[in-house]
Amino acid sequence: MTIPRFPRLACVVLAVLAMGFGGEAAAQGSPGARAAGLKRLTLVVSDIDKSLDFYQRVGLVKSSEKNASEADSVYGAAELPLTADSTRSRVVVLNGDDQSLALVWYDRPALPSARGNLLGIGTGDVIIGIVVPDLEGAYSRLNQIGTRFPLPPGRFTAADGTAASGRHLYAYDPDGRMVEVMQLDARK
Repeated sequence: MTIPRFPRLACVVLAVLAMGFGGEAAAQGSPGARAAGLKRLTLVVSDIDKSLDFYQRVGLVKSSEKNASEADSVYGAAELPLTADSTRSRVVVLNGDDQSLALVWYDRPALPSARGNLLGIGTGDVIIGIVVPDLEGAYSRLNQIGTRFPLPPGRFTAADGTAASGRHLYAYDPDGRMVEVMQLDARK
């Protein structure tokens, strides 16, 4: 993957919903060792309807949804270090190939930015990688909702030692997270 140059680019790249990246190379420990697998990524979002719309337009499919109030027990309230006592939560799970993306919303607190430059990528940020069968279709659907793209779609060659290549684009989700949407070339 060729990542465009951004100021302060020191980020974690998660090929969370990607197929064909890193699987073979990941298990290079001791003979017979099995690599850990990433099953789900959970994003805490400020507007779950906008986030749900964004990720469905990329091509993920909604598989479950749960709304909770005080009576139902707010999602994660007993285990997660929430910054305020929320009275409502909503969790939506979207599926990709064999991983999932969970979107979690709380009625409070509001989610302030930790830094001022929301258009740049910096330490602690995440880039979510999603493989799609039709990059132009995803690009068109994201354009319909005013998604911000730092660059137009372009070609990439994997930098991880695999022979993967294809077309990709970078887009900001509704909370400003960078999403790399990729369409892989057919393997020869």
